[in-house]
Amino acid sequence: MLAGTRLFALILAFLHYVIGQANVNTLPACWENVDYVRTVDVSRTYLQETVQLHIKNVDEKPNDQYYFALPEENFETVALFSAKLKKADVFLHSAILSDQTFFVNGKPIKAGIVKLPSPIEPGKDTFIVIDLVYKSSAQPFPGHLKLGETQRLLLSTAKYPTSAYPIESYTLKFIGSSSFEEVKKVGGDEASCSNVNDEFICGTYSSLEVHREEDSISVLFDHNLPLPRVSTLNRDIWASHWASTLQFEEYYELINDAAPLKEGFSRADYMKGQHAFKPSGHLTALEMALPPQSEDHYFTDLVGAVSTFKFLQGHLFLKPRYPIFGDWKYNFTIGWTNALSQFLRVESGLDDTFLLSVPALNGPDNTFYDSVNLSIYLPEGAEVVDVWCPLPTDSTKITTKHSFFDLGQGHTKVAIELKNLVDTVSDSEVFVRYKFSNSSLYKKPFSIATAIFVASMAYFFLKHTTFLIEQ
Repeated sequence: MLAGTRLFALILAFLHYVIGQANVNTLPACWENVDYVRTVDVSRTYLQETVQLHIKNVDEKPNDQYYFALPEENFETVALFSAKLKKADVFLHSAILSDQTFFVNGKPIKAGIVKLPSPIEPGKDTFIVIDLVYKSSAQPFPGHLKLGETQRLLLSTAKYPTSAYPIESYTLKFIGSSSFEEVKKVGGDEASCSNVNDEFICGTYSSLEVHREEDSISVLFDHNLPLPRVSTLNRDIWASHWASTLQFEEYYELINDAAPLKEGFSRADYMKGQHAFKPSGHLTALEMALPPQSEDHYFTDLVGAVSTFKFLQGHLFLKPRYPIFGDWKYNFTIGWTNALSQFLRVESGLDDTFLLSVPALNGPDNTFYDSVNLSIYLPEGAEVVDVWCPLPTDSTKITTKHSFFDLGQGHTKVAIELKNLVDTVSDSEVFVRYKFSNSSLYKKPFSIATAIFVASMAYFFLKHTTFLIEQ
């Protein structure tokens, strides 16, 4: 499995190398978007876009690389970018070129690259699907609500796509809400969107030029749910070969981006209106999906231990001390323990080499993470051979940290910094391959036992030694 992940990393590195050799001033005009259908899903805290593309090779030679332009306002908060063949439902190698800036019609753009499985001959076409997830820019409208009022959000987004290639036909759709309404600008064009079944469709537009001048569209929709966002997550994982356990501890700084209360909070009015049982923008509970067979769960906040939590069928249900309304924050810590054998494997033929695989996240559903600090603590004396994370990382550092009964430099620490994550990446696993000999395993308990024995013998001899000076 690790070999497959290494192959994927090498392919991405090759894509970056190929782009680095290209002229960064222009993008090759080798494709035409015969049909461009952009669907924006507003059902979650973050935005999910699906772009269905019918592309045609208009170059004089075969091509197997397609550049997908990314809007500037979304580029810095992109959480996921993937591509697949529409008809075969096969995922394609793709990557965001974060360190590259391209120019189309003299204007700078950011782009992602999609590697097709085989070159497309001149005049031929194919169908691909781009999936894009990024931080939502939707804002509560109006800005404040009374207790019990229905929450609506206002989303402003580009009306036309930022594309490196000309578009023959373009359609914009919105899904994920029971009610959509286009907000007309003063002096702007007439409303061009309409509700069709469960979709809010804008378009179709024909013959769009490359990198068209920006024009935004504002859509108002019902979203009577909380908007949880974790500004900082510190996720610590401690591996112990001696105890055969893997201990998890997570510190959350949680914010609800829903509409703030128009008036002050009244506990009496809240309980009288039974608002805890009604759909609303405030957050009353959190559900965490934990690894199977976890135990020793705990839940604390800045005040102390919180007893209002329950663990059922692999899920940890948390009830904060108070309902979290719009713009309210809640800092808390949770922890649990699993058997080390669930996550650790010994490499065949190498008794001192281990492969540890841990989930990237175990947090609540429907949540966007601004910053995640993942720290994996290996036993003292462990030597890290390789670290692989399937998600884009800001940095990966290997250091040490002192803990209880450490004799030398301390536990080996693998620190990974990530940004712009969503709850759906919880299936992703981080791999750490390291060496840890039997001598290192028994060094600490033997040293501690020796120290205790020496201290006990010293106490015994001192107790039976007389220090009185006789006449």
